[in-house]
Amino acid sequence: MKHNEPIIIAFDTSCDDTSVAILEGRKVLSSVVSSQVEIHAQWGGVVPDIARREHEKNIPMVYEEALKKAKIKIEDVDYVAATYGPGLAIDLEVGLAFAKELAIKYGKPFVPVNHMEGHMFSGLSLNTKGNGLVPGDMNEVEKLFPALALLISGKHTELVLVEKIGDYKKLGETLDDAVGEAFDKVGRILNFGYPGGPVVCEFAKKGVSGNIKFTIPMKNSGDMNFSYSGLKTAALYKTKELREEGKQDKEWVYDFCRGFLDTVIDSLNLKLKIAVESNPGVKTLFVGGGVFNSEEIVRKIGNTARSYGLTYIYSEQEYRGDNAGMVGVSAYFNILNGKYISEVGEIRKVDRDPRLSL
Repeated sequence: MKHNEPIIIAFDTSCDDTSVAILEGRKVLSSVVSSQVEIHAQWGGVVPDIARREHEKNIPMVYEEALKKAKIKIEDVDYVAATYGPGLAIDLEVGLAFAKELAIKYGKPFVPVNHMEGHMFSGLSLNTKGNGLVPGDMNEVEKLFPALALLISGKHTELVLVEKIGDYKKLGETLDDAVGEAFDKVGRILNFGYPGGPVVCEFAKKGVSGNIKFTIPMKNSGDMNFSYSGLKTAALYKTKELREEGKQDKEWVYDFCRGFLDTVIDSLNLKLKIAVESNPGVKTLFVGGGVFNSEEIVRKIGNTARSYGLTYIYSEQEYRGDNAGMVGVSAYFNILNGKYISEVGEIRKVDRDPRLSL
């Protein structure tokens, strides 16, 4: 079958999801994710060695399913891509090694992908019919720049200036804990189990704003950095205070979650406004990362972006967490910029980089 765009197979094992996707250019033909949430829930968080074992068990099956769903044979693939960082070192290694051997075995060029770049451009993916927020060719994509990107995930909270694809300047980042870590810590304090973040967001819907308040972290710093360790500590002390007063959790938990979520959103919007006003030429805001699974965060960050006249680019919910679909989109842009490896010896040299940055 003749294809107009390169066929890409992409892999991601950066944390606890085993994912493989097939793309035709930006068009996601299939994206298969095998989640390990239930396995790690009993430990209260991701155990890297258990995650690696599960990746090794699951990746051959996920690979076969992705090909089957896309109705593509591996021989018809043009490029093999994989996340090489950032992430958990021993888990990154599984997907990276599988993808490299596949590229070498079938004589395909290999595309190493930065996981955070995948999150950044996840909103540029297209569905099987070629529909999405930004359909069309690269001319339409290039009109979006310069842009800002707000990336919030389990381990990352970053604001990035994107002059063009491949040209990034980090404007601000977390000085300690990321947003996702803060959500999960508060979830544990409230005995929500793992992952706690989605439950906090769900309970916040039933709470009343203003009944329980927290101080916005880094409110007066004047820069674009983030910090959430203090907010986590404040949440811990507040729960102790309420419980010592003899109040049952059910009496205050909804308002508590509401206050926590409001504070997080206010902190993100505060730094975003500084970034927009410091970079008056930007046209677009890209957002990405698993914390954007909260529709409220997506909506309220979007309100701020649109108030400045920015085009707002976010992904469908299935591509907000870790997935290989977004890795494939990033790989596509790398391919267009000639950032891929064809020499077998050079492919073998590609190593995981758990602390990789944009």
